Amino acid sequence: MADEIQKVHSRPYWKLVTLIVIVLVIVAAFRFTPLDVEQFTPTRVKEFILSFGALAPVIFIGLYAARAVILVIPVGVMSLAGGLAFGKWLGTLYILIGATIGSCLSFLVARYFGRSFIESFQWLHKGRIKKFDEKASSEGFKLILFVRLVPLFQYDAVNFGAGLSNIKLRDFALASFIGMIPGGFINALLGSSLENIISWQFFLALGAFVLLMFIPLIYRKLKRGKD
Repeated sequence: MADEIQKVHSRPYWKLVTLIVIVLVIVAAFRFTPLDVEQFTPTRVKEFILSFGALAPVIFIGLYAARAVILVIPVGVMSLAGGLAFGKWLGTLYILIGATIGSCLSFLVARYFGRSFIESFQWLHKGRIKKFDEKASSEGFKLILFVRLVPLFQYDAVNFGAGLSNIKLRDFALASFIGMIPGGFINALLGSSLENIISWQFFLALGAFVLLMFIPLIYRKLKRGKD
C-alpha cells in the first residue's frame, strides 16, 4: 500500500523530468547542430528531404510529425514542401499521414502532462464546463471533424486543446485525418506548383488556398446572419 501511494505522489515529478528532457533535446538540436529556423523554407526543406533518396517519404513524415510537438517549423512550410517534393497526390498522402501522427503526438503530450492538472480544478466538474467535457467524450469525432473542416482555431491549438479535453484518441485521430484532407490537398497542390507559378494549376491552388483561409470568416458571418 505504501508503495502504491509513493508511486502516485512521484508521478508528477516524472512528468516534470520528461518535459525538461524534451525541452533540452529541442534546445540542443538547434544549439549544437546546423539547424536554423530561418533556413526552413519549402525549397530548403524539399532539398533536405530528397537528399535521403528512397527514404525521403519516411523522413518527411517523421519530420512533419515531430514538428507538431516541437512547434518550430511552421506547418504551412512543411505542407508546401511536401507538395514541392512529392507532387500533389503523393504529397497529399504523406502530409495527411505526417499530420495525423503529429496531431496524435501533440494530443498525447497534452493528455499526459495537462489533463490530470486540468481535472484538479473544481470548475471542470460543474455547469457548462462539465457539459462540454461530457459532450467532448460522446461527440468528439463530430467536434474535431468540424474544426478541421472549418479551421476556426489554429492547427496546433486544436491538437493540444483536444488532449486537455475528454475526447477519445480514436475519435480525434480519425476525425483529424478525414477533416485535414481538403487542406492537405490544397497545400500539396500549391506546393507542387511553386516551381511553375505561371500556370493554371498555381492560380487554381492559390485561389483554393485563399478560400480555405476565408472559410472561418464566412462561417462566422453566416452564423451571425442566422442569429
